[in-house]
Amino acid sequence: MSGSNEDFDDLYRRHHLVVLRYVRRRLATADVEDVVGEVFTIAWRRRNDVPAGNAQLLWLYGTARRVLANEHRRARRLKPRPAA
Repeated sequence: MSGSNEDFDDLYRRHHLVVLRYVRRRLATADVEDVVGEVFTIAWRRRNDVPAGNAQLLWLYGTARRVLANEHRRARRLKPRPAA
């Protein structure tokens, strides 16, 4: 993908709903939109690294998987531990 705004807009339009559904199946909290937003923020910052064509969605899935892993780690850290 080139670094143009139009290319990113096209990426977002074509893949936002699919990524949203992917995240929603894996995260049962109100943080779904935040995770999806983070995925596309990363895609924007790394727009010159996003592959062209059919590989775009795979790249977004991989990014979403890593953002979800970070979210799960964060949630575990914030979860209160039972008193010993």
